[in-house]
Amino acid sequence: MKPPFQLRNRFLLLADLVLIVTSVLASFALRLDIGPAFIDYLPRAWFMVGVALVVKPTVYYLFGLYRRYWVYASVRELSLIFVATTTASVVVALFVLLLFPISGLPGSFPRLILPIDWLLSLFSVGGLRMSVRLVWEMSQRGQKGERQSGARRVVVVGAGDAGSMVVREILRNPQLNLRPVAFVDDDPEKVKKDIHGVRVAGTLQQLAAVVERARA
Repeated sequence: MKPPFQLRNRFLLLADLVLIVTSVLASFALRLDIGPAFIDYLPRAWFMVGVALVVKPTVYYLFGLYRRYWVYASVRELSLIFVATTTASVVVALFVLLLFPISGLPGSFPRLILPIDWLLSLFSVGGLRMSVRLVWEMSQRGQKGERQSGARRVVVVGAGDAGSMVVREILRNPQLNLRPVAFVDDDPEKVKKDIHGVRVAGTLQQLAAVVERARA
């Protein structure tokens, strides 16, 4: 099923370009504060912006950040974002440190800017993509409330990886006309815990009681 909310890659690219510029300028502002020092260092900031605008989107593209369906983002994608932004920041730092001495700009380059920019890039790039997932989930919740009234109520046996995957797929596929209302599991430690918003209501031995109580 095609997700009801998606953000095309070209819009992600445009957003990244804005965030790259913002991240560099914010790094200088955080390091120097807004004032005469910040104004004096603006040529250095624009120099780093130019390098970052070339390097970072290229690295992000090579790491596949523009060919993923972010509505299905998981821990794996978070790890990918960390590696991609770290790699991009390291490459930017190398280019800045190598090219600045021959750029013709006066003075030295404040090196503390580089780790600040990495942190801001990590949070901005990751935040942008995780917000896609969040907006999609919010839209799903709205549709979920509309479709659940006539759906069959079901109890899922097993609250492990397989059970979690079953519930996730039910929630993503309204055409199944199913509504998971409870789990049962042999592990008493999982009882009264929630998985994808569904309560582990009892053990396997309590299945009949859980089905009756949940009207499933």
